[in-house]
This record gives sequence, structure tokens and C-alpha cells, in this order.
Amino acid sequence: MRVEIKIDRRNEKSLPRDGLHQIVQELKKRLNNKYVGAETSTRFATAIDIVINGASKEASKVIRKIVEEMFEEADEWLVYEEIEMA
Repeated sequence: MRVEIKIDRRNEKSLPRDGLHQIVQELKKRLNNKYVGAETSTRFATAIDIVINGASKEASKVIRKIVEEMFEEADEWLVYEEIEMA
């Protein structure tokens, strides 16, 4: 099974520098609880999308729900670097 999240390129500046990496790590963590060995990737594209390959229709619904919850809870796991003021 492969899950790819496409993030709208216009949102790139609103993410931390390692935002794509953080998204992939969180997605792996959440998917591996239910779908061990699922391949994950994230990239910038022209629009927001979730591409799921190799999953049943029911599994795809569950995965979309997992991704939706993940982004709703982003303030709990998406970490922005703290900038020190001199």
C-alpha cells in the first residue's frame, strides 16, 4: 500500500522548514498502527490531494479519515523552530 499526500505549493511558506518531513513521520506513525509497512510520501503540488494505491475501498476511507484527523491535530505535532532574539 502506498499513501502520498500532496500539499498545495502556495502553503509552502506557512510550514516549518522541515514540514514535509514532519508530515511524513506523523503519517507513518499513524498508519503503522493499523497498516504495517504502508509506504508514505509527501510533496508539494499544484493542489491538495491524497493518493492511495493498493488499498481496498474501505481501507481508503479509513486512511482518508486518519489523514483528516492528523491535520486537524497538527498543532499538537507540527513543530516550528523557535527563533532566538539577540
